[in-house]
Parts: sequence; structure tokens; C-alpha cells
Amino acid sequence: MARSEAARNEPGHRGSLRQDTATRNLCAGVYLDPAFCRVVLRRVHNDTTRMVAPSYGFDLVSVVRHAWWAWGLEMAQHVCVLTIFAIGFAVDPLATFTVASGAGFWYLSHLVVRSARVVLPLRAKAAVNKWLRKTRWHSESDELRQQTRLLRLSSMGCAVLAVLPFLMAALSSVPLDDMTRATVFLALLIAVAVGGTGAAYQWRLNRMHKTESLGPQKLTLRLQAIEDQQSHPYVIYRRPLLPVDEAEPEDLLVFKLVDEDQSPFVGSGELVHRWLPPLTVQLLRSIKDLTDLKEHKPMEELEPPTPRFEAHELVAYLKNAMGPMGDANDPTGLRGFTMRDRLYIAEADVPPRPEWLRKRPDQSDIDKIIDDPYDAVHHFLEIGASATGELVTTVFLRVTVKGRALSLDFAACALTRTPVEYHVLNGFAESGASAVARSILLKLFNLPAEIAGMWRLAEVPLLLTKAIRARKNRMLKPRRGMAIGAKISIREEKSTPWKHAQLDEVAIHDHMKLIEQRLLKAVEDFLELHELDTSTFKKRATSIINTGVLNMGGRTEIKQSAIGPNSQVRADTREPDKNTEQSSKNEGDQ
Repeated sequence: MARSEAARNEPGHRGSLRQDTATRNLCAGVYLDPAFCRVVLRRVHNDTTRMVAPSYGFDLVSVVRHAWWAWGLEMAQHVCVLTIFAIGFAVDPLATFTVASGAGFWYLSHLVVRSARVVLPLRAKAAVNKWLRKTRWHSESDELRQQTRLLRLSSMGCAVLAVLPFLMAALSSVPLDDMTRATVFLALLIAVAVGGTGAAYQWRLNRMHKTESLGPQKLTLRLQAIEDQQSHPYVIYRRPLLPVDEAEPEDLLVFKLVDEDQSPFVGSGELVHRWLPPLTVQLLRSIKDLTDLKEHKPMEELEPPTPRFEAHELVAYLKNAMGPMGDANDPTGLRGFTMRDRLYIAEADVPPRPEWLRKRPDQSDIDKIIDDPYDAVHHFLEIGASATGELVTTVFLRVTVKGRALSLDFAACALTRTPVEYHVLNGFAESGASAVARSILLKLFNLPAEIAGMWRLAEVPLLLTKAIRARKNRMLKPRRGMAIGAKISIREEKSTPWKHAQLDEVAIHDHMKLIEQRLLKAVEDFLELHELDTSTFKKRATSIINTGVLNMGGRTEIKQSAIGPNSQVRADTREPDKNTEQSSKNEGDQ
């Protein structure tokens, strides 16, 4: 099945930045982080009972495809190493045992060095504290005791593994020269298998660095389903659950305005801003002259008998008004600009056989949902921008008309950068022949851990069985307790925590404010076009725009103040009185 042209032709360079940076970093991550690779395969590719999370600023299909490549190379290495050990044990058991002992000695020697680097400074510090009769922290004593025990055990293990092969050779009457030659040959075979995997990993990364398209040309049935679901208009979210911990009855009545950990906007990142409450204005006739103001007409005469517009008409107008922000021919346009309709439905409200899983809703179906403010499905106009290819700012706007009033629900979410260790493709000299040599050396340096990883071959049957079953979409068959909402978003899982993204907050809030102001101006123009009063809307829009403005010019201090009835000020005796200080200074000058 051929992939769509829009999905194959991923955006390339625009200026000096790539818009597929997040995709490239995550694809590199599956080679560099085996744990992340397994998460992608198990919880994304093989889980067909749930929809995948929406993809913001990256292509999930490309990440899954490269995860299979990385997993295949890893399993091929384990098969080669296991085969070498099996043949070696059948031909020369003593040499095979010596190779295994050497790998164990190598691993334990690393532990010895690591523990010694901790134990020696702690022992020196303990001796100094004892000589100076200073109190020691319990945490340091516990750590010294644990690391000393680890140092002793690893040292004993090294001694045993160093002597045991020679002892077995003496008991078996095998010449040391023969044992050494066979051991070196087996060790070289294992090193070639492990080093070859490292070279293959880096070759894949080098190829990824040069190519313009990361996704496959043809999609399997499961990849086609992921392709459809990552951009599907419907998004399933979970309602927040009541905490199970023992709380006082009054604590259960506390209402949190924004719960960032339970944002309904799945996959879009951290919820950084929201209008609470939503902006609401009554739809009144426009007052054109002062005579109407003096007459104080009643509300019934100012309200139109029927609404001047439907909600989907305003959404269509906003789409046309926001489009020029992302004009590709405009060098000042927002990079990575996207705009689409999103339909959010709670997991508990999904019907047993949802029709939208088989056929995407067309524009007429979406317009009906927009015009119904009390539907279980909530429409949001989604507008996104990404300046660097990794920082993704997504704005959600819900438009409803009810009670002869217009309601605007606005929220903004942000995705931060991917882990720094995944950015190898952007570094200097991180591709080419030298990078291949470094990858081989790194694999050989971790040879004991690579050999110990053979146990993961036991996971292969189960993983492949689920991969074969993943060709069938199991969401289409109703089941008891059916829940098809996404459980994981790999883009959110691999994003820098918001508290560590201070340097990127300016760019994210900048995009948010640009989109917010243009949306408000477009709504104002739409209301004026339909001859509706915009005075109240302008006031509230101005207060919203000014929200969050920071004064960075100085520091405000409030001292010796009291707020509230019957409040009193008590002078702090710890702070000297300024009048007394000034008098003392004057006396000293005299």
C-alpha cells in the first residue's frame, strides 16, 4: 500500500532549520536507547486495542519503522553471539567457559573501579572527620558501607574468575597454548558480531543524516492504521479520576482550575495557558448612535430574534483569517504552521461501534458537531506552530453559541525538546567513517553487557506474535469495558520537563500570543461584519491580551503593611529602624 504524497514528502530545510527535527531525533533515539525502542514496539505498534496519540511536529510512522530496524539489528547480534557460544561449547567447552569468565571478569573489574572511586574519598573524609571529631552524616556512612561491600564482592569475583579457567585447564590436562588459541578465536568472533552491530547502527544513522525522507515508501496494514490514527480528527481523552488516598471530606470539594497532569489534549504536551472561565459575550445588536444609549433600550430589543450566525460559520471565517500566518511564500510566516479540526470525546462516551473508526467524518458532519453545544463530542480548532522543528506550540479554540451568547474556550499546549542524547545527527563529526569507528569501539567497551543481553531472545516469540496480530484492528470489535483512548504519547514521554525548559518558554509564549491576538481580532471582525455589538468583547479581549505581562524593570517590596479589617503592623525588631540609622549617621558625621 503506497503512502500518501503528503506523508512521504516530509518538510525539509526552511532557512537553516529542519521542520522534521523531532522525527529525526526520535528515529535516532530508537538506535541509541534500546528501552525506548521496545516501548515503541510494544505499546505503540503491537497495541491495536487503543488509538495512537495524535502526532504533533513529528511522524510516528517513521519512528516505528526505525524501531523495527533497530530491534532487528539487536536481535541479530544476540542470535550470532548465542550461536557462537553454542558451537564453541560443542567443540571446545573449556575455551567457551574461559570466554564467559573473561566477560564476567571485565564486568566485575568495572564495578571494582567504580566502587573504589567512591570508597576511597569517603574513607579519607571519614578519617578526617574522626581526627577533627566532627559529626558524620548517616547517609555518607550508609553509602560507604554499601560501596565497601560491593567493592569486596566484586574483587572476590574478579579473583575467582581470574583463577578458575587455569584451574579447570589443569584438571582437564589441556595445554595452555591450545586453550589460549581457542579462547582468542572465540573472543574475536564475538567481538566481530558485536562490533558489526555497532557499525550497522551508525550506518543507519549516517543514512538517516543524508536522506530527506525518513518514512517507508510502502506501509504495512498496521503502519497504515498508525498513519490514519495519528492525524485522525477524533481524539479520545480520559476524565480525571477521584484520588483514592484518604482525604478529609472538605478536601474532596476543592476544585482545581487547571490540572496539568490530566490535560484532555492528548499528545500536545504541557498545558501552559487557558482562559478560565471561557470568554463569553452576549450577541446584541450594534449600537450605532448615542440616541440608543440614552433611551436605555431593554435587552429584548437589543437581542436579535434569531442568532445572526451559526458557530460553524465563525469557525470557517477563523480558518480563512488565520491561514496567512503560515503562508509558505512569506519569509516572516510562522514555521511549521498547521491548522485542522479536532473532535474530542471522553473515553466513557465512546459508543460500542463508533462509525468514525471506519469512515472519517466529512466537513458537513464536523459542522453539525460545531453547531451543537451540548454534544458529547467537543470541537476544537487546532492551530500549531514550530519554529525549530522541536518546540511545538498548539492552540485549541472551541466556539459555541448558546443562550444567545458566544463562548470561546481557549487553551495552549507546548511540546519541549527531545533528550539531548538523541541529537547525535546535529553534532560535529557525528557521521561518516570516524563515527562508525567510535560506534564499534563503544560496543566493544560494553561487551559484557552486550553478551548478557542475550536473554532478550526469550522475548522474541511473544513480540512477533503480537506484531502479527497487530495487522487486525481490534478496536472495531466491541468488548466489555471497551477503552480505546491512547495510553502513551512517545513525543510527550521524551520531552524535556517544563520546569527545565526556561530558555524555550519565550519562543512558546511568543507563538501563543501571536495566535491568540489574531484569533481575537478575527472574532471581532466577524461580529462587526454581522452588525453585532463588540464593545464588551473588546474590553475582555484587551484584558486577556494583557494577561501575563511581566514588569522586568525592578523589584517591588512591601514592608510595614497591613491588609484586612482590624489589621495591625508590628515592627520587626530584627530589622533596624531607618530613622534611627539616619540619626546615628548624622551624629557620626557631626
